[in-house]
Amino acid sequence: MTTLDRTIGAPIAHVDLRRLAKLLAAAPRAPSEYSLANLVLYRARHAYRLVDGAAPYVLGETYDGERHALPLCPLDAATVDRLLEHASCIYPLGEGEARALCAGGAFRIDACDADADYVYDATQLASLRAARVKRAQATKFGGLNPRLAPFDAAAAHQVLGGWIADASRGPDHADARECAEAIERAAELELEGVSVFLQEIPVGFLLAGPVRQGERTVHFAKGRRAHAGIYPWMFARFAGLAGAARLNFEQDLGNPGLAQSKRALAPMGRISKFRLRKA
Repeated sequence: MTTLDRTIGAPIAHVDLRRLAKLLAAAPRAPSEYSLANLVLYRARHAYRLVDGAAPYVLGETYDGERHALPLCPLDAATVDRLLEHASCIYPLGEGEARALCAGGAFRIDACDADADYVYDATQLASLRAARVKRAQATKFGGLNPRLAPFDAAAAHQVLGGWIADASRGPDHADARECAEAIERAAELELEGVSVFLQEIPVGFLLAGPVRQGERTVHFAKGRRAHAGIYPWMFARFAGLAGAARLNFEQDLGNPGLAQSKRALAPMGRISKFRLRKA
């Protein structure tokens, strides 16, 4: 694996929001990385650099340390060759696009199981009918008469602070820094969501991206540990008003606990994300 060349492009910053939004709209792709929120919020974690021009793309590093190019333009063989001059692979791509680019034999694809997104049927998730244990937890939490409200940033910050304290970790724990920035810049990042109150005390929140190709990506969901059923209750309520046929809960990063919690909600399937490289 090669080291990211920090002379190519420029680090993604908030001044790039409008340009990124335009590029994402012009070359829509299904994987959850193709969102304004993910590209901006995880710019440091993945060392994202925007390379603009006739065939714009983002250079970065995957969670497992591979240098990759995330295309923000249509791809053909010539464009793939140009992008692979600066990266080990092009990632992420949906299966159809990835296999079509391999048809000539010049490229090959592979996929990492930990990268696959979990996708849920919104109607099924709203009822939790296929997730018996989670449905029971949600019902128990619902008996406490929680209140679902439009997303409230001040309440979300309070929940995030409590979530960090519950885990007995610092602000660098998991995605806490990215989550805090998402709360502050939700509107700019095209994020909307809900907050949950129990006896008017904030106990949970969720932030999701806009509807794209009939799907919404849930980027952040936090709840206080004392209320075990808050997550399935909140997911079910949001699914019922999300305005999309499907919800994408993103990947599990190979974390067994995260994978188990996502499977327990009965996804309709997992969507692999492919890496395209020279054959």
